[in-house]
Amino acid sequence: MPDPGDETVPEGDRIDDLTPAPIRPESASGRYRPGAVVLVVVLVVAVVAVLFRSLGDAALFFYEVDRAVELRSELDDARFRVVGTPQPGLLEIEVDGEAAVAFTLCAGDVLADVVHLGDPAELFQPGVPVVLQGSWVPGPVPAGLVAAAADGWHLRTDHMVVKHDNDYRGEGAEMEACGVLPDGAAAASG
Repeated sequence: MPDPGDETVPEGDRIDDLTPAPIRPESASGRYRPGAVVLVVVLVVAVVAVLFRSLGDAALFFYEVDRAVELRSELDDARFRVVGTPQPGLLEIEVDGEAAVAFTLCAGDVLADVVHLGDPAELFQPGVPVVLQGSWVPGPVPAGLVAAAADGWHLRTDHMVVKHDNDYRGEGAEMEACGVLPDGAAAASG
């Protein structure tokens, strides 16, 4: 091996300093990869959006139909969740160019008319309790509802979940009477 101080070594092969160069971390260079920055920003935005959506849904109040009717003036146009039992006589309608279903919801002897925008839940049918998400809207529902509340208000909903349990109701099983019967006689609540 040639001596570093030897003047006869060609210029390109000369080794002047054998001290190792300090290692600089990449982050100290002040340069970030643009793709990594974008990825971090997208992830933060997604997490914040999920948190706001989850917290917003958790803040919705949950009422049975009778309580929602009782609090109608206080609820005004605020969104809330309501649970009740759809009555026979579903109407498929169109509202503002969107498919909807109109029906009467019942809890005990209290009725509320509902216009649900979009497709109903897969297991939706009269007699099977549902949880709906929406708000009160002044104005009647379309004519043709059997035993409609017809009180000048209806629930306008856009989210539906069928509430089910382990009870099986066979074909031909009678649905419990609820609210007011079509001839105007009050039904016995059970």
